[in-house]
Amino acid sequence: MPEGSGYLFGDGEYDSRKFLNDVVDKGYMPVIKPRKISAGGFGSRIRDRIFNSEIYKHRSVCEGFFGALTNWFGDRIPCFLEETTITRILLRVLAYALRILSRFSIK
Repeated sequence: MPEGSGYLFGDGEYDSRKFLNDVVDKGYMPVIKPRKISAGGFGSRIRDRIFNSEIYKHRSVCEGFFGALTNWFGDRIPCFLEETTITRILLRVLAYALRILSRFSIK
């Protein structure tokens, strides 16, 4: 995971001590719905302090976007080189964004 800032959205499957600590170390703020049994560690304390259900509602936008990309292009990227994979992902996102933009400009 690259260094960064901002929110990192996730569901309860990402509520583990190692993942939360890594996310916080990289500079992100985890907006992950806590499970009933907390993961513990400093990452989960930060998660509990900043968790806001209003911010968490924005997670569905991200999930919908990635779901639409998967439906439109499939879930496999047959590449071996990292640069090729990144290029293909960016081109897919660009193509999908243009598709959405064309819908709005027609209406």
